Amino acid sequence: MIQLVASTFIAQGTLLVYLDNNLIIQNSDTVTVELEAGQEYILHWFVKGEVGSTFSITVSAPREAQFQLTRAISNAKKDLGTFRFSC
Repeated sequence: MIQLVASTFIAQGTLLVYLDNNLIIQNSDTVTVELEAGQEYILHWFVKGEVGSTFSITVSAPREAQFQLTRAISNAKKDLGTFRFSC
């Protein structure tokens, strides 16, 4: 088994992170999730908060999934995104 290590931060608001449609992180937290080798995964997120508030998502392991995002919430007061990886 391979371990996914991810962490999140949100200054003000709500941040939900899903791995293949399973909620793995809510707001500011760190998580480790077991992954199967040879599979494809989709990480996706939804953010709701005040304009200008910042949030970040970091995947530090495995190497194939390393990802870093830091962004300010726009005038829509919402953000979303996806990241696809295989390991």
